[in-house]
Amino acid sequence: MRQSLGSFLGAILLVVSTLMYGAEPYTWSLNINKNRAYVNEAIALEYTCDFEDAAYLHVIELNIVGEDDRYRLLSLGEAETIKDGKRRNVYRYVLFPKKAGEQTFAFKVLMRKTTKASIENSVIGRDNVQGYAFVDHTMDLPPVHLEVLDHKEKMTGRFALRVELDKANVKAYEPVHLDVHLKGEGDFDQMQDIVLNIEGVTIFSEVGEKRYNLTPEGFKGEWEQKFSLVAKEDFTIEPIQLAYFDVDKQERTVLRSERFEIKVDEGYKREELLDDVASEVDAPRWSWSYLNYLFTFIAGVLLGRYSLRLKGEQKTPNGIVEEIAVSSSVNMALAKLVMTGDRRFTGLIEKYEKLGSKATLSGLKKELMDILKSD
Repeated sequence: MRQSLGSFLGAILLVVSTLMYGAEPYTWSLNINKNRAYVNEAIALEYTCDFEDAAYLHVIELNIVGEDDRYRLLSLGEAETIKDGKRRNVYRYVLFPKKAGEQTFAFKVLMRKTTKASIENSVIGRDNVQGYAFVDHTMDLPPVHLEVLDHKEKMTGRFALRVELDKANVKAYEPVHLDVHLKGEGDFDQMQDIVLNIEGVTIFSEVGEKRYNLTPEGFKGEWEQKFSLVAKEDFTIEPIQLAYFDVDKQERTVLRSERFEIKVDEGYKREELLDDVASEVDAPRWSWSYLNYLFTFIAGVLLGRYSLRLKGEQKTPNGIVEEIAVSSSVNMALAKLVMTGDRRFTGLIEKYEKLGSKATLSGLKKELMDILKSD
């Protein structure tokens, strides 16, 4: 009881001492790599707290990572060292300003101090003590002053674009694989998927894959999106363009791929496809709309069930459930169901054929699972 009373009095004396003298055994400093930047340009910040001693009674709670309409602040990590009996805590961040103009960003930190007696009581585990007794002090960190310059582009940084085509001459309904690859550093997470629209061409695409790490210069790494294109006639892939603001050149830069002319030779005849499929499926009914689904996915069926894969990636789903799970559209899923020749799916195929644009892939998957569960 006497020791607990001493702990309480020690905490009171600590508060009185702080109020009387206002001095703290630590100092905060700010290091910033630039005070002038463009909108969405990465800025490296480093907050450092230097103590006068080992400071084992002090706890720092610095929770400033976040985002609002003026900035986004991300953590690069923190470190604590003790050299010559003095403690140092370093907190590293990357700040992305969102608005142009003179900007000031103010952050706060919670400094907590306990007593030796409080630590001893908690370690011993006395019944009348619940955790450490802290004296808290919230203080302002050195503010961040920036001159933020404006530009009109969504992405900011340094980037390079590479677009590759696996072949420019194919047979009708044979897939052409296109790989779009972006590499560099900047606000990489602003990159959006590319949408291709080519008349007379069925396009299968994957969601763009982002592989990057946070650095003092922003996100550094790469983004990649793969496409597979199927057609029965010659077609053209127009140049893919990406505009961004180059922080080195301090100007708008447009990355542009080359134009691809695809030559499509005569392949399978329509009648041959119908005869082959009808004899294989042996379904009770056949409609020309089924054949449209087959044309959509013909490269993955008649040219090798799993040949329609994206470049460098082999997909071999096991069973119809897995195949439907990786389908990217209702038409692709229906084509796969048609090719199973399974009569259980006839009603489902006809239903979603009639729904047209109202059909959803999630609804088709759910009804397929219900059919399989009922058997």
